Amino acid sequence: MGKVNVMILTVTLNAAVARTLVVPSLTLGHRHRAPESVTLAGGKGMNVARSLRTLGVPVLAAGFAGGRNGDAIRDGLSEAAIPFDLVEIEGDSRTSTAIVDPMSGTQTEINEYGPDVTPAEAREFSLRLEHLMEYATAVVFAGSVPPNME
Repeated sequence: MGKVNVMILTVTLNAAVARTLVVPSLTLGHRHRAPESVTLAGGKGMNVARSLRTLGVPVLAAGFAGGRNGDAIRDGLSEAAIPFDLVEIEGDSRTSTAIVDPMSGTQTEINEYGPDVTPAEAREFSLRLEHLMEYATAVVFAGSVPPNME
């Protein structure tokens, strides 16, 4: 009997801690307080995984995560009940910050580049990905890649 395909696999090679701050009437060069903020496991592939999970579609998020930000990414996925398989890397995963001004309707994004991935970490991910793909009906690669993988 053939393999059973049971999920969509999302791949985020440059995952982030995504923080959104709501700052009404943002003025550059001034101090502001954000009355609202949201912090999530981020990166385009993580966003796809979150959307699929919300729709009730079986999904698994894969990629790289490291350092304290990597821990926060794992915690965010766990809180959202999104299963994951993330390769631990030496570097600290990046932060992505969005500042939303509801008064002007603008959004400003500040994204870090992210950490490099070692050849050994890349090999480990490749092995895991090959295994995970056996159970996937589709694979979504989304978002940026670590600087040394471009």
